[in-house]
Amino acid sequence: STTTGNDNTSNITQTGDGQTADVTQNGDDNTSDVDQSNLDNTATVDQDDLNESTVDQSGDDNIADVNQAGNPSPPENTQNISTISQSGDGNMATVDQDDRNISNVDQSGDGNTANVDQTGFVGFDDNDSDVQQSGNDNTANVAQNGDQNTSLVNQEGDLNTASVDQSGTNNDSVINQFGDSNSADVTQSGTDNVSDVEQDLENTATVDQSGERNNSDVNQTGPSGANGNTAGVTQSGNDNVATVNQDGGVTPNGISIDNMATIDQSGDWNVATVSQDDFNEATVTQTGLGTALDPNTVTVTQYDNDDVATAEQNGGEGNVITIDQDMNCGSGCGTFNNATAIQTGTFNTTTIT
Repeated sequence: STTTGNDNTSNITQTGDGQTADVTQNGDDNTSDVDQSNLDNTATVDQDDLNESTVDQSGDDNIADVNQAGNPSPPENTQNISTISQSGDGNMATVDQDDRNISNVDQSGDGNTANVDQTGFVGFDDNDSDVQQSGNDNTANVAQNGDQNTSLVNQEGDLNTASVDQSGTNNDSVINQFGDSNSADVTQSGTDNVSDVEQDLENTATVDQSGERNNSDVNQTGPSGANGNTAGVTQSGNDNVATVNQDGGVTPNGISIDNMATIDQSGDWNVATVSQDDFNEATVTQTGLGTALDPNTVTVTQYDNDDVATAEQNGGEGNVITIDQDMNCGSGCGTFNNATAIQTGTFNTTTIT
């Protein structure tokens, strides 16, 4: 189906095997609705201007590709909307959007892949991407370039991978992964970025933030504890906050073993917090100036035995390192722990217990 002009509408409904729907709309205010059922369906939608596309597929081996291009001349394209819902095995959804776009991808089944590219070339970008996947071996990749972008990736199942790349200002990324062997990679460049990653067992989280007033929260714990997780947070700029929680919910339940947390902050007036239980390792490095009124701060809490904590602060004055490796042992039961604190500057404080 190919249409050119204003206020166009295309509706395609297919039932059966091996069907293909191709929709091309050139003009303003276009709407395309594709509904497919059963196996081997393919839907491709190309839209220009203020368009809305909805693709619903049920069955195995479905592929939906939506391309929504922004208006290169005034008035600028203000809001494209793409919604893709897939159920079955081996589904793949790819969405390319320009300008103030909204994309929602919902997949259920095994081997699903969702790729969302919201990179603005012309005009103001206010993108929103929501990817939800349930099942095994899912992969979600979201790329956002511009201002005020928001990305939410929610995966439930085994061996899921989520990657979010945001550049600009006021970006917000939330990744929720529940299951085994999940991996989350978040890259944010700009100011006022916020990243929140929640994982359960044997997961890996990598967060890279550049700019000022960045906030990263990595929570790797679940009902059965937090085991074999790795968290790496890198922040460059001023007034950054990084929090890694791998304590396994030791208060009141759960255990946390064989986890590793690494936080590297460059810039001034940063805050790093790590919480762990047994047989864990935490490394925090802060380079940049701190002042007596606004110091760099490192807090490492390790609840029991066989933990390693290393904290290093370089530059400024009034910086604070606090390492507590006996938090859950009021009688001093923490044994075989190792703590190292290195500070350069004046009027710094280190406390190790």
